[in-house]
This record gives sequence, C-alpha cells and structure tokens, in this order.
Amino acid sequence: MKKALGLVSIILAVIFWGISFISTAQILHVIDPVILGFFRYILAVIFVGIIVLVKRVDLRITKADLIIFFLAGFLGIFLYSVLENTALTIIPSSSAAIITAITPMMVVLGNFLTFREKISGREIFLIALSIVGVVLVMYADLAVATSGNELIGYLLMLTSIVSWTVYSLLTKKIGKKYNGIKITAIQSFMALLVFIPTLFFFPLPDFTAFVVNDWVNLLFLGIVCSGLCYFLYIHSVNALGVTLPNLFLNFIPIITILTNLIVFKVAVNWLQIIGAVIITISMCVMTIINFKNQTDK
Repeated sequence: MKKALGLVSIILAVIFWGISFISTAQILHVIDPVILGFFRYILAVIFVGIIVLVKRVDLRITKADLIIFFLAGFLGIFLYSVLENTALTIIPSSSAAIITAITPMMVVLGNFLTFREKISGREIFLIALSIVGVVLVMYADLAVATSGNELIGYLLMLTSIVSWTVYSLLTKKIGKKYNGIKITAIQSFMALLVFIPTLFFFPLPDFTAFVVNDWVNLLFLGIVCSGLCYFLYIHSVNALGVTLPNLFLNFIPIITILTNLIVFKVAVNWLQIIGAVIITISMCVMTIINFKNQTDK
C-alpha cells in the first residue's frame, strides 16, 4: 500500500507540473511575470506555513546557513520563477517544458564543476545527445518565428535552468542538516522577502477583470504546483526511493505536449516531438546512471 500511494503521488505531481506550463502561459495574459511569481509563492508560503504549524516544525537554523538559504530562495524560487514566467510570454509552453527536461544534465555538470564529481563517457554521450534534442526543439520553433524574440525566450529558459542548478547545489549542502519541510518553508519565506520590493516596480493586476479561468490558474499554480506537489514528491521519495520519482520527472514535457494536443488542440511540430523523445530518453538513462554511481560509493 505504501509503494502504491508513493506511485500515485509522483504520477499526480508529474501531471500537475506538466499542466503548470500551460496554466502559466494562460494567466500571463493578465498578470506580469514577476507579480505572478509573487502571488504564486505567497500562496505556497501560506500552504507550507499551515503544514509547519500543524507539525510544529522547528525553523531555527545556524547563522552560517542563513546566507545559503537566502541564495537558494533567491536563485531557485525568485530568479527561476521570473525567468521562466518571462520566457513563457515568448515561447510555447510545450517548448519551454521540453527545454526544462535537460535539468539533470545541468545538475551533472554543476556537480562536476562544484564538487569535482567525475563525468563518465556514457554521461558525456548522453549530454551531447540531449543537446541535439534541444537544438531540434529550438530550430523547429525558430524556423517559423514571427516576433523575432523567440531566441531571447529560449535564452531566458536556459538561464532559468542554470539558476535552478545552482539552487540544487546549494540545497544539497544543507539537505543533510535539515528536513525537507524546514528547507522548503525557509527558502519560500526568503524568496517572498525578495518578491515584496518588486511590487513597487511592476504593475499589479486588475483582479476585477479576472475571469473564472484566471482565478483557477492562479490558485492551481500557487496551492497545487508550488505547495501540494512538493509534498507529493517528498512522499513518493520516502515510499519509492530516489530513482523512480526522478525518472518520472523526466516525463513532465510529455504531459505538457499531450495536454496541449488533447485538451487545447495545439499542434506540435514533429521536430519538437523527436527532440522531446531524445531529451527524455537520454535524461532517464542519465538519472539511472547517477543513481547507480551514488549507490556504488
């Protein structure tokens, strides 16, 4: 039963995160990318805060770790959110989701540069293969680009992945000292402190003009994708171990593509589909290799 619930948890998280790209692209028509990040994470902080109060989580940390928590919140939540949201105003949600699938590759490179963890020949091949997939996805979109800003959108998306990679490395440093709920709560609070000053520089949305779909998207992104999904992911890791949940995360772009095709009737270029398959397969194999390397140590 525990493993079954863990499997259901990660499947739900992947489905919700896959849909989140589409939901974000839709609501960005009525709200600024930076302000969306603020409202999305203030809802997440409220949700996590309730969990902290119910479980009576001790939020004390050492002074030495304070800067790490702040940088993690700034890079992994604030900057990542702003860059990704802005990119989604320029490039299709399916393309953005596909590009984020190279995150495992960036983490491997980050571990190599930061912790001097070795990269095997197979991993180098998989990295090269995933780059081919990224090129196919970008080429398919840029070949029919009309605004001239699509390249900027992809650069923003790639930069957001770099930001998330640095966040992952920072979180790795403190992950052995604190539990997941404490880390999420403090990082989210730190990010919120960074978001608050942006309210003076970016226009607040006209909430009176929001239709039902806008409210649904905002609540879905804040409560479900930024709050609930984290706990679904943590529950799946506790029930199934690390490898299987991380394998499932590689299928997030597939969920985005299928949702666009089935629900919104948005066509996807065949080159993008090939690129998505290449990236997904190469990153799944890389996830397995990384897991084996860790268990062999």
